[in-house]
Amino acid sequence: MSPRDVQRETALPKFSLNRRITVLVLFATTLVVGAIAAIGIPLELFPAGFSAPFLQVYIPYNDAPPKEVEQKVTLPLEAEISTVKGISQLVSVSRYGAAISFIEFKQSTDMDVAYREVRDRVERAKVEFPAGVDRAFVQKFNSSGIPVLVLGVAVDSEVTDLYNLVQDQIVKPMSRIDGVANIQLDGMEEKEILIEL
Repeated sequence: MSPRDVQRETALPKFSLNRRITVLVLFATTLVVGAIAAIGIPLELFPAGFSAPFLQVYIPYNDAPPKEVEQKVTLPLEAEISTVKGISQLVSVSRYGAAISFIEFKQSTDMDVAYREVRDRVERAKVEFPAGVDRAFVQKFNSSGIPVLVLGVAVDSEVTDLYNLVQDQIVKPMSRIDGVANIQLDGMEEKEILIEL
């Protein structure tokens, strides 16, 4: 190692020892600015103004089995939505009582324009929907809407009233917790009483 290299390596420690007040002021300034930044910058999952290239279309079709939902709602909906420019992926789910389409766009897509176009295509597709379908919801990606907890429940076949069990033992107690905004229950049917005259 040459004397010049040694001199370069020891320059910072020499400066710190010779100018203690300057180093102390720089250190204190860094701490104060860091504390102000930590207090002033909001804590978010995604930065403000972040516009993810995703949309979701939810169409309720009450009491319809998945096959009927697929034939009468999902397929006509997909045919219309697939004409929107900039789509990179379209995935649809037909389940009991609802059709859900997840749309992913290319990164360069203006999501406000895409939202308007998807709403327009959904309105066009409504003409082909059956009489029981009158509402459709197009939702933008919202980082505050991401679930904090997803819970699955598996029970013995001996349990006869699963819906009320989950309502009483899980949903009601969790909804009392401070800060819980929404609890969504999927996959179970509420008990109904059918009276024939």
